[in-house]
Amino acid sequence: MEIVDKFDNKRRPLHKTSERHDKVDGEYRQSVHTWIQNSKGEFLIQKRTPNKKFFPNMWSQTGGGVDTGETTLQAALRECKEELGIDINPNNMELILSFKRKYDFVDVWLVKQDIDISELVLQEDEVADVKWATIDEIKDLMNSGKLAKSIEVYFNMFIELLDYPF
Repeated sequence: MEIVDKFDNKRRPLHKTSERHDKVDGEYRQSVHTWIQNSKGEFLIQKRTPNKKFFPNMWSQTGGGVDTGETTLQAALRECKEELGIDINPNNMELILSFKRKYDFVDVWLVKQDIDISELVLQEDEVADVKWATIDEIKDLMNSGKLAKSIEVYFNMFIELLDYPF
């Protein structure tokens, strides 16, 4: 069971916690989406396992819920370690976008780091596969219904905010 801190609609702490998936109108948790970009401009995306409740067998970014007491940066680093088995250098990270959904605030982090995917250790119950993908390939996945819907909401804004070059 994952325990998360709860916030009001302005992201002020309510000084209470709940189970991650407990949903109460007017209460919000925090989530992170982490995009890893290599020096070629490609993004490391992962295919969710078939047993996932939300978006099974769909391609997505690394991410998850922010545990009690964590910052979103700490959660992004932890999720990369848990799901992919990699240590990310926090100096390679930048907060690109924050937005509010019905029950959570989402911080979107960009990591600029070259990673050898043959060295990844995938979390078996979360990640079925990984690959490097260009922006056009990710858009093709979106257009063919193979990209998690949670990304579609902001992906075009995200790519507009990217600071090129690597």
